[in-house]
Amino acid sequence: MKCAWCGKEFPESELQLNHDVPKHISGTDKDGRHYLCLKCHSIYERKIMAFVIRILSEENKSLMRKQAKFFAKIKFGEKENDTKATPN
Repeated sequence: MKCAWCGKEFPESELQLNHDVPKHISGTDKDGRHYLCLKCHSIYERKIMAFVIRILSEENKSLMRKQAKFFAKIKFGEKENDTKATPN
């Protein structure tokens, strides 16, 4: 099968079903679907999120930043003044 984005051939097991409107933002099969390789699927998801974030209000962006920091603290066990994630 071919990746719908890059056009390269892949075994079916290496392709992922991509929804044109991602399910995590309430997309459905009716919005369209394509098979993408892992690399192209990742690129597509990042581009969609960039478009979505661009139109958010500053208040919503602030809430998203707070939620991301909260998630990182849980996931990586960081404390408020932890510097291990800071590059040298």
